[in-house]
Amino acid sequence: MSAASAILLTTACAGLLAGANTLTFLTAAVSAAAASWLWCFPVLTHARELYVTLDPQSPNGTHVLEAIREALALIQRTRCPVLLRITAISRFARPTFRIDLDRNGDLELFWNARRIALKQPGVWLPDHPLPLTLPNTLSISLRLEPCGTERIRASLAPWPVARRSCPWFVIALGIVVACVLDTAWLLAAILGFAAQSYLLHYQAQRAPDNP
Repeated sequence: MSAASAILLTTACAGLLAGANTLTFLTAAVSAAAASWLWCFPVLTHARELYVTLDPQSPNGTHVLEAIREALALIQRTRCPVLLRITAISRFARPTFRIDLDRNGDLELFWNARRIALKQPGVWLPDHPLPLTLPNTLSISLRLEPCGTERIRASLAPWPVARRSCPWFVIALGIVVACVLDTAWLLAAILGFAAQSYLLHYQAQRAPDNP
């Protein structure tokens, strides 16, 4: 669901519940848009998210290196951390992908007796154990952060690293106050903000669309 569709749905539901008049629909729309803006506003711990999912029947290791190159390029442009989610789930009994460094400090991916280099020596600074074997039964996340002007520090990370939380207790208290005061526009605003925040939180927890 897109952000625009979520705002329309939230506005309709909150406006109808609060009284179904022009003022309630207007305040619900404004509060839903405000929730979307606050959700997208950058925070210090937030990292950009990239995904790479390999074909379980015929996994191709070059896709992993392409995703790493894209993450490095993104970090160099934005100077912001990137969270790279790698899914290499396969039908094979043993993991088939392994990450290590060569003698020149260049990242290498070992894959089915093949060795593919990142061709950016000295860039990868691993805080994760080497060699790093990609599991074939679950996903793995790497947090990549800028280190100096040229290097990237890589570490294993839980997923997600940071998510905005919604103050549900405060929202519930606000709904009670709006009902006690019989203020329809305030109730519409609170319902619009709460519903939009929930939809955005649910959208963030879904698996990404990856044909």
